[in-house]
Amino acid sequence: MTVQNRIKKFIEEKGISRYKFWQDTKLGRDTAYRLCNDPNYIPTGSVLDKICTTYKVQPGEFLLWLPDDEPGLEALADNLISEVDEMPEIQKHSRKQSADQLDGIVLPFERRSA
Repeated sequence: MTVQNRIKKFIEEKGISRYKFWQDTKLGRDTAYRLCNDPNYIPTGSVLDKICTTYKVQPGEFLLWLPDDEPGLEALADNLISEVDEMPEIQKHSRKQSADQLDGIVLPFERRSA
């Protein structure tokens, strides 16, 4: 099993330079550039948190798991990622749903102000 980071593809799709990625995330320079240059470099939890917080994304948008036993999955994985991007949002339902909605997604809790 192999996990790869897709930071290079992620920032290219968003039109972000490597330098801007480094500046935006406030990561160490070597870490930011290594993430862009080495798809086998897997970020630590704190690095994942900085990237997700900065760009408001889930780790699955820039990390990919590939099974070892199947050759040529990188191209297949790219196709699957693009298919997932095209899929419509799925609403999840629970017993206690709030009337609050965000972009058509029903939240499973009530929104309260602080």
